[in-house]
This record gives sequence, structure tokens and C-alpha cells, in this order.
Amino acid sequence: MSFFDNLFRGRRERSAQVAKERLLTVLVNDRVKLTPEMMDQLKAELSAVIAKYVPSVEPGEIEVSLERAELSDHLRADIPLRRSRSESSS
Repeated sequence: MSFFDNLFRGRRERSAQVAKERLLTVLVNDRVKLTPEMMDQLKAELSAVIAKYVPSVEPGEIEVSLERAELSDHLRADIPLRRSRSESSS
């Protein structure tokens, strides 16, 4: 293999993996009938409710996604919690 084959092969493999993940996301979104606008609205409403009950949550940092698994699809929410100053200095 030449230097250029080694240099660009990894890029193609990563690109193929990214394309595969995007296709799976599109398929899951189509299956559950959630449009991008509905996902944005869902994220906004979830963020508002969670922030109401958990004050250490920054609503803008919440990520909501649909993921495909072997037996079922999953709606995932990644909700980072801020630590208080006393916890972070320990």
C-alpha cells in the first residue's frame, strides 16, 4: 500500500460509518413518524419539564435522540446535571 492509500483509507471508513449512522437515524425517525419539527418540540417540552423539577439542569444542554437497537427503537435523553460548587471542590 502506498502512503496515500494509508492516509485516505481511514477517512473513507469513517465517512461510511457516519453515513450508516445517519441512514439508521432517518429510518428510525420514519418508523416512529417523528418529524424534525416534532423532535424539536419534544426536546423543548422535555427540557422545560425537567428544568422545572431539577434545578441543576441547563435546558439548552439536553440532547434528545432516537436510536435503533436490535429488538426495538429507543428515545434517549442525555441530561447533564451541574454540580454545586461544594461538590466540585471536594
